[in-house]
Amino acid sequence: MYKIFYESKALILPNINENDVFLSGDGQQDLFDKVKRYSQIILGWLDNDGSDVVLDEIDDPLALSRSLNEIFVMAPAAGGVVCHGKAFVAIIRNGVPDLPKGHIEKGESPAEAALREVEEETGISCEGEVQPLPATFHCYRLNGKWMLKQTHWYVLQPKKSLSFVPQKEEGITEVLTIDSGSVDAFIKKTYRSISENLGPNLRNIVTK
Repeated sequence: MYKIFYESKALILPNINENDVFLSGDGQQDLFDKVKRYSQIILGWLDNDGSDVVLDEIDDPLALSRSLNEIFVMAPAAGGVVCHGKAFVAIIRNGVPDLPKGHIEKGESPAEAALREVEEETGISCEGEVQPLPATFHCYRLNGKWMLKQTHWYVLQPKKSLSFVPQKEEGITEVLTIDSGSVDAFIKKTYRSISENLGPNLRNIVTK
């Protein structure tokens, strides 16, 4: 299952795994035709009224990858779910409950970027060992271009007691902990890419 989110809607690709890459055996003309058709479907989804679109007829990851690269500028990112007992750390960014994350810089691994971004956005320094979580995908417009952000997520452990320093220049007004009593409200109010992809993991953290 592969989902790309734009605002409140999703492009759902049930037959595609984001880690699958294989060459089409149908010939270059067939591949070209698939790329064109996939691109038309994706652009139609971006322009629609906010409805989800399920693309269960897409079965060629190579053609899909080329379609996405024709439409979007790729913007890889990484973020962290910082555990604190039976709670995790969240932020309020531009008025929306969120998790700390940011772009991967040149030469960084996703895990390194997650550790750096968490510390920059929350003031929390975490251990080097990380546990991967499902990636999320969402797109947005920036300077007239479509951007596609794949965010790599990790469970992180703080090195010491928590001391919150919100990165205000990034629109972060608050850093807070989410426990079992507030996790449902967080999942309801956060971005759909986080609630659908990471919701079960977040609930597990606060109830384990």
